[in-house]
Amino acid sequence: MAGVGEENHKKRKLPDGPEIEIDVSAPEPPSKKALRKAKKKGTNAAADTTEVKPAAPTEDKEASKKRSDYGIWIGNLAFSITKDDLRKFFIGHCSFSDATITRVHLPKGAEKFGKPQNKGFAYVDFSTEKALKEALGLSEQLLSGRRVLIKDAKNFSGRPDKPQEEGQTGGVASGHAPSKRIFVGNLGFDATKEILEEHFSQCGPLAHVHVATFQDSGKCKGYGWVTFEDLAAAEAAVKGFVMVQEDDEEEEEEGDAEDAAPKKAKKPRQKRVWVNNLLGRRMRMEFAEDATTRYKKRFGKDGEGNKKKDESEIREVADGEEQASRPQKGRQGKPDYSRYDEGTVQKLSGAIVESQGQKITFD
Repeated sequence: MAGVGEENHKKRKLPDGPEIEIDVSAPEPPSKKALRKAKKKGTNAAADTTEVKPAAPTEDKEASKKRSDYGIWIGNLAFSITKDDLRKFFIGHCSFSDATITRVHLPKGAEKFGKPQNKGFAYVDFSTEKALKEALGLSEQLLSGRRVLIKDAKNFSGRPDKPQEEGQTGGVASGHAPSKRIFVGNLGFDATKEILEEHFSQCGPLAHVHVATFQDSGKCKGYGWVTFEDLAAAEAAVKGFVMVQEDDEEEEEEGDAEDAAPKKAKKPRQKRVWVNNLLGRRMRMEFAEDATTRYKKRFGKDGEGNKKKDESEIREVADGEEQASRPQKGRQGKPDYSRYDEGTVQKLSGAIVESQGQKITFD
C-alpha cells in the first residue's frame, strides 16, 4: 500500500523546451458570438483585433475608390476580362493617358475551373468630361471578340423598376387593393379548414375560412380563402410573419422591498413568428377581391354571367334564323315548298325543269 501511495505522489517531469510566452497586452480574441454578429453585418471581427495602420495610406486608398462625375458603365464583357484589359482598351482607342482613368470597378463573379471571373460589366471613371465623351463613342466596339455596350453611369434608362419596400404588402403585386380577404395557394392536399383556422389565428381573429376541395375525395385542391376581421391581420398574413411579444420571466429576489434597488422599466421584446409555411410547404398569399365586388363582376349588370347569357341568346337567334331559312318538312316527312316561288323551288329541290326559252335562228 505504501508503494501505491508513493507512486500517486510522484510528479511528472516536464519535457525540456522553450517556455510559452503570453503577451498580456494583446487584445482579447473575438468570441464565437461576436464572430456570428460580424458575419451577419458583413464585417471581419478579426480585423478589429489587428493593429491600426497609419491613416495616410488609408486615406489615399479611400480617395482612389471615390467615384468621379465622369463615369461610364460598360457591359457585355467577356468573363475573362481584367482591369488591365479595360485600361488598355480605352488607352488604345482614345487620346487620353492612363492617368485620366481614376477608377476601374470590375465586380468579381464565381470562379470557374479555379480561375477568377467577372460578372460581365464594369464601371470606369475619368477625370475629364472630354475623356467621358471619347469613351462613350467606343460603344459597339470589339473587345475580346464581344461588342461592348457603353453608356453614361448616370443614365438609368432601361433599368427595371425597384422592388417594393419591406413596408409594402404583397397585395399591390397581385393587382388587388388590401382587403380583409386573402387568397392562399400552394396548399398540401391534406390541408383542411380546421388546420387553416388554427394556423392563421396567430395573425388575428378570423371571420371565415373556405378551402376548395374535390367532390369525389373531399381533399384540398391546393388553394383556399381566409377572411379576417381586421385589415391589419390580413396584411400580416400576406407579409408572411407576425410580431409577438416575448414573455420575460424574472425571478423575484428575496428580501425587504425597502432594501431592493429600483429597477428600470424594460421595453417589451418582440419576436417574429412566420406564418408562410404550412405542412412543410411555402404558401403563396395575396390579397383577394371582396366577396361583394367579385359577385358584381360575375353576376352584375356588366358581369361575366350576363355576357354568357347574351351570347347564348344571340346563338339561339342565329339558330332560329338558320332554321327558318331551311325548307319545312310536310306531314309525310317531305319538304314543303309551297311558300316558295318556282325559281327557288328549282334551286332547293334540284329538279330538272324543261326550258321555256325561245329558239333564235340566224339565216
